[in-house]
Amino acid sequence: MKTEEIIDRLRNPQKYNQKVVAAEKKAQEEQEVRTQNHTFLNMLAWGMVICALGAAAIVMLSVLNAKNRAEDITAALDPKNIQGLASNTDFNPSKDVTYVQIYEGQDRNVAVDELGTTLPIINRFNYQSITPKNYGIIGMAPWALTENFASNIKDPEIIRYLLNREEVAKAFISRNDVAPLLEDPQLLAAFTQDTVKLNEFFESNTVKQVLTNPDIVRKIGGSRFMSYLLTSKSIKYYRDHPAEAIKVINASPALSALRQNAGIRQAVTENYYLKSIASQLLGPARTAYAPAANPTQKQASRKTSKK
Repeated sequence: MKTEEIIDRLRNPQKYNQKVVAAEKKAQEEQEVRTQNHTFLNMLAWGMVICALGAAAIVMLSVLNAKNRAEDITAALDPKNIQGLASNTDFNPSKDVTYVQIYEGQDRNVAVDELGTTLPIINRFNYQSITPKNYGIIGMAPWALTENFASNIKDPEIIRYLLNREEVAKAFISRNDVAPLLEDPQLLAAFTQDTVKLNEFFESNTVKQVLTNPDIVRKIGGSRFMSYLLTSKSIKYYRDHPAEAIKVINASPALSALRQNAGIRQAVTENYYLKSIASQLLGPARTAYAPAANPTQKQASRKTSKK
């Protein structure tokens, strides 16, 4: 060691101590890196070994399974072992195939020329995916309920589900052309005297199909939609005054004709809000018309019986 360096160490011992500490720290870090690399290489090697063993095990199992299948062909074809895996009867395509008819609009919206837009149509395949907003549109938009009924005329359960949606009922009774009628009993009575509108409604092919299906009529009568209508201000007034309701019905040929509809009669008698006044509203059911016998026929029958 040179004399200058010895003197410098004596004058500045702290300087040389820091160099020693730094050198030792660097050596320690290098040792840690070497240790980590060694550990990683060991783990990588073990991982490769485990993968190789796993692959070998899979291959061995496949070979053994193939061997077992090859040895047990006779047992595998035993009728007792395959019972339930094959049909015991001949397949009849004319009876055993179920055809599902998809009506226009069941898998997409239906265009309505009068509105210049499309309307959402419910069906068994999309009723859970239709948004509450679209259910509200079905209740609010003109022709929307009619289009949905027409598309599901053979599926009363879907119609029942649709009419039990609160969004549909609330949207319908808030329509600009419906809300005033449900608020004013006199305005509602005046509407029932509009024979042009009522005849146009009842002459609709969809309405005719509904009225000839008692199951659909009953489901409409027992729906939440109908409950909203029957608890409105106007109709509640007529429920509380059945004599006035009868006058309104008698003054409308279209409404009077509904009394003889079997589905309507059953729906009214079963409805929670109407069953107490059902007999007054409906009156007696008409019996089938039988023409009177011709007097000459009566005399002829008497002469025949005497002979």
